[in-house]
Order: sequence, then C-alpha cells, then structure tokens
Amino acid sequence: MFDMEIKTDTVLAIGHRKKRRSRRVLILGLGNILLKDEGIGSYIATEMQKKNLPENVEVIDGGTSGLDILLSQDGLYKLVVVDALKVGKEPGTIYKAVLKGRKKNNLTEIFSRKKDSQISLHQIGLIEALAAAEKLNRAPSEVIIIGVEPAEVDCGLEPTQLVKQRSAEIINTVLEEIEDAVYED
Repeated sequence: MFDMEIKTDTVLAIGHRKKRRSRRVLILGLGNILLKDEGIGSYIATEMQKKNLPENVEVIDGGTSGLDILLSQDGLYKLVVVDALKVGKEPGTIYKAVLKGRKKNNLTEIFSRKKDSQISLHQIGLIEALAAAEKLNRAPSEVIIIGVEPAEVDCGLEPTQLVKQRSAEIINTVLEEIEDAVYED
C-alpha cells in the first residue's frame, strides 16, 4: 500500500482531520471601582463577561490585584490587560501596547518612560507579576495592554460619562485582540 497524504483546507485525504486546539486567553480588567475612571478596567471586564466569548477566553475582574491572579494562571497564550493609564493626553484616549518576545522582557523600561510618576496605579504590580511569571515559565506568549486616559480619579462608583462613552470602542479593541487566539493549527 501507498502511504500518502493529500492536504485540503481542513481535512487530510486519508481521513484524518487537522488537529485544532484553542489557545488560552485571559482578559484581565484592573482598576479601583471606588475612584471613577480608575475603575475602567473592572467596568470593561464586567461588560465582557456578559458577552458570548469562545470557551478558551476567560475574563477576570482583577480589581487592584494582579500578581496573585497572573501567577494562578498557567498555559496562557495571550494576556489582555485593560486599565486606566494616565499619560497626559486627552481624557478618553485609548492606548494599546503589544508586548511580544524581547519587548515583553523590557517591561520596566517600557513603563518607566514617563519620568517621576507612574502611568497606572497597578503598574508596579503588573510588572512584578509578569516578571515573576516569566521566571516561573508561566508567562503568556503575548501581552496586550489596553489603557484609557482617565478624566477623573476621584471618589465615585462609576466611570465618568466621557470615559464610559468609549467603552464600546475599548471592548471592540479587546475583541480584535482575541480573534487570532481562537484556534491554533
């Protein structure tokens, strides 16, 4: 007998299906819900939990934690973090940082470019968590940070209308980032 394979799009001619598996994705919303726009990551996580997402995508409202949540996750392909980022641009501005390979290893440098201040209240915890995960060989292959410039960081249980109006765009940005992680050949 001849041992031959003829590949088609999804099925091998000898009757074997291509092996496809999902790649684990974590959407992590960070923020303090007691400080208006500082809680935008938690707000987005809550909204994302209402969506019908693929089973390989998990959404966690991380609040003000980070290290413990990230270290409890193993086998992540992609981590998408949503948080308020104070860079000094127009309130409601959406930022996106994609960290892969070597860039992922330079997190301290990337996030310390803004002199004499933190960009995010969770910045240190996130950097430490990713560094610890890297040392334990549990770091995701890709880290996406989606940030939103806050209008107000003051007492209040809801994001400001200005920032809340950007939530649909933030959610779409997150959804675009998880599209490529649904299947792996």
